[in-house]
Amino acid sequence: MNDKMKGIVAVSVGSILLGSIGIFVRYAGDAIEPMTQSFGRIFVAFIFITLYNFFRYKGSTDIFKIKQKDLGLFALNALVGFSVMASAFTLSALNTSLTNTYFLLYTAPIWVVIMSYVFLKEKVQRSVAIAIAISMIGLILLFNPSDLNANLFGNFFGLVTGIAFATYFVITGFLSKKYKSPTITFWTQLIGSVGIFPLIFLFDSEVVFFHSLAEWLPVIGAGAVVFAGYALLNYGLGRSE
Repeated sequence: MNDKMKGIVAVSVGSILLGSIGIFVRYAGDAIEPMTQSFGRIFVAFIFITLYNFFRYKGSTDIFKIKQKDLGLFALNALVGFSVMASAFTLSALNTSLTNTYFLLYTAPIWVVIMSYVFLKEKVQRSVAIAIAISMIGLILLFNPSDLNANLFGNFFGLVTGIAFATYFVITGFLSKKYKSPTITFWTQLIGSVGIFPLIFLFDSEVVFFHSLAEWLPVIGAGAVVFAGYALLNYGLGRSE
């Protein structure tokens, strides 16, 4: 299997893993406020990637180093592609059907093409346009989204999730030309968790951090999935177009 094929497989598996997060969100939503659980799962993912990097690279700090001029791009990637995406996904999953949430999330490829055309001046090939059109038809048939006009609050954040996810794809694809997957994953999850934390005090009806282990388990599970999913995405984006 060549590097490009490995990248495609990694992105596919990573996307499938991330697609399961909605189940964890629903389970945690009965006990933990939306932004609190969003922060929790990203922070747990950050702990996982930190431990992975520490043991994988035998305590070396070289894997954490980035150039100062790239810090702004890392921050943008983390705050939009991670903080906004994670919080919007949670709000969508709790306020509309998971069918609608995933349908709107997987509009991301359309936004990737638009952003690449606008910001990176990449030409949209006919084959890509046809592939996206076929994919959208498949999504409609698969998810059969309903009441897109009825649940405007949840559906709006579902759309925001798709746009933010596309932003992550575009920026990570650029950063992957200069940095390894663990480096990108570490910084995006670190800055991303910091970016979500203030939202707890803005959006949650009550601020409570002390919950039982049973109540935190769905959040911890989601964090493990986020770590694995984004690690695979970052690895794949560095090896595929």
